[in-house]
Amino acid sequence: MEKHQKEVSSQTLKFSIINYVGAAIGIVSTLFIYPNDKEFLGIMRYIFDGAQILMAFFVFGTSQSLVNYFPRFKESAEKRNIFFSTTLLIVVVNSILFSIVFLLLASSLSSMLPDFHAFDYIQYSVIVGFAFAIMDVCKRQASNYKKIAIPTVLERFSIKIFFPIIFLLYLANSITIEIGKIIYVGCFVVIMIIALWYVKKVAKIQFNFASKKVFNRSFKNEYAKYSLFAFFSILGSLLAFKIDGIMVPNLIEGANAMTANGTYSIGVVLAATLAIPAIGLYTIYSPIITEYIAKDDITSLGKKYQEVSKLLFAIGGFLLCCIFLGVDDLFSILPTRENLVDTIPVILILSFNVVIDMTTSFNSHILLYSKYYRFNMVAIAILVVLNISLNIYFIKYLNMGIEGAAYATLISMTLYNTVKLIFIYSKYKIQPFTQKHIWLLLSFVGSVSLLHNIPTSNTIILDIMIKVGTFMIVNGIVIYKLRMIPAINDWISAKIGAK
Repeated sequence: MEKHQKEVSSQTLKFSIINYVGAAIGIVSTLFIYPNDKEFLGIMRYIFDGAQILMAFFVFGTSQSLVNYFPRFKESAEKRNIFFSTTLLIVVVNSILFSIVFLLLASSLSSMLPDFHAFDYIQYSVIVGFAFAIMDVCKRQASNYKKIAIPTVLERFSIKIFFPIIFLLYLANSITIEIGKIIYVGCFVVIMIIALWYVKKVAKIQFNFASKKVFNRSFKNEYAKYSLFAFFSILGSLLAFKIDGIMVPNLIEGANAMTANGTYSIGVVLAATLAIPAIGLYTIYSPIITEYIAKDDITSLGKKYQEVSKLLFAIGGFLLCCIFLGVDDLFSILPTRENLVDTIPVILILSFNVVIDMTTSFNSHILLYSKYYRFNMVAIAILVVLNISLNIYFIKYLNMGIEGAAYATLISMTLYNTVKLIFIYSKYKIQPFTQKHIWLLLSFVGSVSLLHNIPTSNTIILDIMIKVGTFMIVNGIVIYKLRMIPAINDWISAKIGAK
């Protein structure tokens, strides 16, 4: 168990380092490159978000089944190979079938509704969506072997490298928008091929499509049922979390629709950096959650539930407060400040939403890998309806623009997480919160209230250093005293020789 924990910690650390380096590159690009042409950014985000929604149809829940049923075939190399190979084949077949359906649907709607632009870039999204689908299956299989560092590089880090390069080429007039889109799609195809090669090497995959040795009648029905519910859950999640990128340019009227989408995208990218630790922990803990639930070890599950919540609340809340105290001053000294000012409300609203989601820990994963996985689908269906309705109401009827989209996400996600928390507690009698959450929250709120209202000087850099620096010192000490992040306490203790 100790060896297993060290492996998990090592992979989580690597995951976090890779993601934070990628986030640093992403932040630099978002602050200095992307604001120079928000329309081009909006188009690429539209392709990306559309591809992620299409990915749900292509995968159809099979990648979640790959994790859920992996323990069943863990001891047999042949069955593991068959299970993975068949899953991959299902994804390829699904991708072909659904691509045909969506392309035909796009063609028909474009003919009947010439002013309807939702499918304008679907041909690009289809290819990127297929690459995402294969990469997702490879990532899940790698996570079964506690290997997430390289898949993270491929999935999240590489785009932070190639997209800014494409963007700079476009800004320099070296390529057109069309060529930029083609290069963008081509990069994902290359990444997909590398992901396949990596998982084949790590998992020692020998492709074997003798599916009857694994997929007997009983398991086939069980697998299909679980995959179907997982599909609706994942589709719902993507619609809930990615629908903004589709709805913003379609609900905001006029020629600046894609520009607005680009502005919103900047807010999404910057807010999403807060969730990096959560993504790593959720990926690596998925098999562990499955194991706890399979063994009915709810006590261990509850402890891990709270442990992860404390860690993520400490990190997320800490970063959110730093952003709140320093973002206005920081943006005011950047060369792209004129194009960044209108993203500040979106950044703050979405960052607050991310922290709430992180603090509720891995509640979605508990539901997804338990016998109550059907409820997750119901909860997400409610979230989708609520999010879409609120987007239409705030953007279309209240004319709140991209701020309306951000508020729609915050309200719907908060209600969604509340419903899941209540349901999990009613079934397992576990919840993620502790008294330490309250003490740290009081520290955050108190220090931010004081520092936000202190008089400013004539030097912006000095103001940032005083406000953010003071907050970091005070709350860093509080987090250490409360042991919200045990790894930091252990590291400091080891360095100073404390027992």
